[in-house]
This record gives sequence, structure tokens and C-alpha cells, in this order.
Amino acid sequence: MHSRQFSRLFLVSFILLALITGCETTQLKRSPPVDPQAAHASALYEQQRYQEAADLYLDLAHRAVNGQRDLYRLLAADSLIHEGQLDKAETLLDQIQPTTLAPAEQFRLNLVQASLSLERHQPENVLSVLPRLPQNASEDAAIRYHSLRAAALEELQQRLPYVRELLALSKLPLDTEQQLQTQLGILDTLTRFKPQELREQMPGSDHDTRGWMELAALLRDFPNTPEEIIAPYREWRDLFPDHPALPELITSYYAQQQQRAPLEISRIAVLLPMSGPYARAAATLRDGLMAAWYADSSENRPPIKFYDSSNPEQVWPLLNQAADEGASIVIGPLSKSAVEQLARAGSLPLPVLALNQVNTDSTPPQGLYQFALSPEDEARQVAIWAAWQGYRQPAMLYPATPLGKRMAGAFMETWRELGGESIRTRDYDPASGDYSTPVAELVMARERKAQLEKLKEAREKAREEGLAEIGYELPPRGIDFVFAIGNKKQMRQIRPMVQFHYAEDLPVFSTSRAWDGQMSHDESFDLAGLMLPEMPWMLDRQSEDPLSRSVLQASLPPRGRKYLRLLPMGIDAYTVAPLLRRLESSDRETTPGLTGLLYLNPQRQLMRRMTWISLQTPPRVLGVTPAANSVQVVPMEPEQQTLEQHSESTPPAQR
Repeated sequence: MHSRQFSRLFLVSFILLALITGCETTQLKRSPPVDPQAAHASALYEQQRYQEAADLYLDLAHRAVNGQRDLYRLLAADSLIHEGQLDKAETLLDQIQPTTLAPAEQFRLNLVQASLSLERHQPENVLSVLPRLPQNASEDAAIRYHSLRAAALEELQQRLPYVRELLALSKLPLDTEQQLQTQLGILDTLTRFKPQELREQMPGSDHDTRGWMELAALLRDFPNTPEEIIAPYREWRDLFPDHPALPELITSYYAQQQQRAPLEISRIAVLLPMSGPYARAAATLRDGLMAAWYADSSENRPPIKFYDSSNPEQVWPLLNQAADEGASIVIGPLSKSAVEQLARAGSLPLPVLALNQVNTDSTPPQGLYQFALSPEDEARQVAIWAAWQGYRQPAMLYPATPLGKRMAGAFMETWRELGGESIRTRDYDPASGDYSTPVAELVMARERKAQLEKLKEAREKAREEGLAEIGYELPPRGIDFVFAIGNKKQMRQIRPMVQFHYAEDLPVFSTSRAWDGQMSHDESFDLAGLMLPEMPWMLDRQSEDPLSRSVLQASLPPRGRKYLRLLPMGIDAYTVAPLLRRLESSDRETTPGLTGLLYLNPQRQLMRRMTWISLQTPPRVLGVTPAANSVQVVPMEPEQQTLEQHSESTPPAQR
């Protein structure tokens, strides 16, 4: 089966080596430091004792003057980024005056700023900070430059620009392990393309790059048979005798592929309802599954058979029938009641990728995987993203509906798991259409207005009495972002209402329910700047890929915007089916899908890390939701902490 995935091995192995090991020597490689304390700080950095190095650099900065002070701040910030203290590093970087630094040090500042952006999962910032490599850059700086850009492009899933950065890296003096991981990344990415695609998209390539393209074509022809590639590989070597490919590269490539070998699937059974309340949703899922099946160009593309599961009570007979007819895996069922029956079973006759998620009081059977586009999971990702961006004091507005309460509860639970504390909440009645009152109460507009009126009166009085102009700053409102849950129609009123009530400076987050993939001029005026998680497929409007949004929307029968996102879900269900066991093997395993970066949680539920966008025309990509275990809400200093009389301690779904 064809697998639409990129190499995670490169990020895990190479980036850690390049950014932590290989580039540490760039810190003080100018000339031997005169100050023994600077030499000691450099040694601590290379020993990965980053906190101690940062402390010494900060002490040096306090005693230094002019540009030297900024250089030590820069080195301290670099150390703190490695230590994970991103806020402190950012504060130091903000204090640096670039004009006090020499040109080489100014580029080093760009590298450290890009490192900070990468750690914050802001890949577009990395690319904007590092648009080009200076001609006189050192080899160490070039290694760091290309590795940072490669990591950012990999996160943005821009495959060809990503491989171009790897090709540039491969020409630099890396150590053997770094070079091997770089070359594996090149081959793993190039083999995802058909040879004709590469020739069309990489015209005018140099001799070495053409060699990589030809080698990738060989490996694509012999994906699982290393013994058969020996003779063609020798012929390739005759054509490219001076190619930099390492002698151990082919052996390592096949070893890597063996570790990631997909499940052999000879036949797929799909259980979807053909009538009843879920029929239209099922039809869209079927469209996605069949689009992926037709796009699968592998020789062993498995036959696929659909079974009508309109009656949830027939799920077991259908499952047994599929097993008797030789199915290797079942995709479906769709209804929760049918999935609950399977989740409470002791065992299953064959692996099942259910197209819904349920939580039961019993352990689901081995071989049951669950996949859903969960609104509650999106709310969790809002909490993770906000914490990752350094926010600490949320205010949440949610509809007083069962779904709204579940989403609010999911956000609150996740926020507390990340170390967050008080959460100010307000609900609203979607039927009433009154959003002004709950929004005003949420952002404390009345109190804010009263403060402004008092300050205005004081300034007018001072002006009348001829006193000096009174400068003022409003006291903090106790919140630093708003999470508003609602659909597009509701958010078109809520977003402007937040700005109207003296909170135009607060960032507003929502979920994909607030956007349907397009915006009119009037809608963009209301929703501009709203940030939300979205599936990559919804952002792919111009691609000629047969599975892209633009192609599928033009070629498939319209099912309505309500079901649009089920198309990529069907595609991902087909694509991920052979990868389930690999994803289950480790909590670090992921595979890029059209609905997000996919992984399995301990309950074997297929989860997504989605792409964050800021709504404008076109939407601006901000990054990808980081892994939850890499995020923590930064605690406030004691003097920052305030009692929030409006905070809630119990998730609304449980009140």
C-alpha cells in the first residue's frame, strides 16, 4: 500500500545532533577568549551543562560593556534555549542591540532567534529570520542554518524545499553519523515522489543531485528486496563514481525501512451505513477512501469491499462475514453504538479501524483502533498551543450546549494537566443571540470602562489646573487570551464583540468549527486574526495532487460544507491502515496525514496534531500543535499572581 509519510528519523537523529552536538562549538569559535570565565562557560556549554553556562554568561554580561555585553547575552540566550527556558531567552534577545554586534555575530543572533522560534513550533518565523545564508558564513554557522530551515520546512510539510536543505547540508563537513542521517533523510523524501515528478520539479539539478534522484528511483523500484538492487546499484555507481553517498547508506536505508515496514494488507472491508441519519457522512467517507484507493499506485493495491452497516446491531455478523471472506482489516463502523459493542468485546476476529471514538469503563480489545475528528480534542489542542506560546491566564466563552460543555471541560482538564491554574469562564445561549453580555462579563468590560472613566477625569482635572500631563497604564485584567467556542456564524459576532469591549489587545483562539475553508470580504473583516487549529488538507487549495482539496472538490459530487472534512478523514483511514502497528509500537511514532500529524494514544485512539492558522486571506500558517508532553504552563512569579474571583474550579461539563 502507498504510504504518504515523511521521515521522522531525520528530525529525531539529525536535528538533535546538529543543534545540540555539532553546532555547540560555534559558540566561542572566534578567537581564544581572554576572560577565563568565558572559556569556562564555553566548556560548560559543550558539556551540555546549559544552565551553568547561562549563569556564567549572564555574569559576564553584567560586567561587560557595549557590544561585548550583547554578545554574552546572546550566548546566554542560546544556552537557555537548550535548557528549555524560552521566556528568559526571549527576554535576553529583546535586550540586544544588533548594531553593537559584528556582522558574524548579527547572523549568530538570527540563528539563535530561529532556534527559539523552532522550539516554539513557529516554523514560518524560522524561515523569515533565516531567508538566506551570508556568503562569508562559517561552516558551523551554515550547518546550523540549513538544519534549522530543514526542521521548519519538515514541520510545514514542504517536501521539496525540505530536501533541498538536506542536499545543502550533505555538502558540508558533517561527522559520519550526521552525514548518514542527512542522506537517509534525502532518500526517504525523494522516494515519496515519482521520478517524472522530480524531473519536472527539480529541473537543472547539478550532477550530485541527479545522482540522488536516480538512486531514489532505484530504491522506489526495489522497496523491500535489497538483494535485487545489487546489480542496478553497481550500474548507478558507474554512472556517478564520485557521488558522496556513504558506502553504508543502502544497508542503513533498508534496515530503516524494515523497522517501519507496513502491515501486509491483502483485502480491506469497509463497514459504512448506506441509509439512515449517517448516510451522507458515510458517502463522503466512502468518496475519500476510494480517492485514496485510486491514487494508490502500488502493484499490490488491495481490493476493497463495502458492507452496509446501517443497522448497528448487525456489526458482529458483518465483522465475521468480512473475516470469512479474507479481509485483512476492517475500516468502520461509523455509529457510536456499533463502536461501543466492539470496544466492550473480549477479542476481535481481525484488526478494526473504527471511524468514531468511545470511552468505556473496560479495556478495549487488542486490534481495535479508533479514529474520529473530535471537537473535544481540538479544545485540548487550544490549551496545548496557548501554553506553548507562553500564555498563562485563559478566559473561555462556550455555548451552553452538551457539545459546548464537553469541549469546555476538555480544555479545562488539559490546561490543569499542563500546570495551569485559574480559568475564567462564561457560557452563552446560542439561541438567544445575545453575545454582548457574556463577552463583557468575561473580559470585565464594565470594570475596565470604569477605570478608563476615572483616569480620563483625572487627566482633565490636571489639565484644568495646569498640572503636568498624567501618564497612566491600565492595571492588568487578569487574563491574557480568550478561547471562544462557536461556529462561524457565532464567531462572526463574538470576535468583534471582544474587540468592542476594551479587549482588542487580547488574542482570540477558537476551533475549526469557526471556519469552513473560505471567507468572504465581510467575513474576513469580522474574523481577521482569529487563531485556530485546522487540518492541512483544508489549506491546500492550489495543488495538482490527486488527493488535494482543489482536485477532489472539482471531481467529486458535492456533499455540503458540513461533511467536507470527512473527505481527508476517509483518505487518512485508508493510508494509515497499514501503519497502525508501527504507530502502536512507540508513543513517539507519528505519520503526516491530511487531517493532521497522526499518532496513537495508549487507548489506541488515532489522534491528530493539527496545523495552526491565523484567519486572513489566505490564512497564515503559524505552526503545528506540539506534543503535549513537551509543553507546560509557565508559572507566574509571586508578584504576578492575583486572586481571580471569577475563576471556576469545576469543568462545566461536570457542574
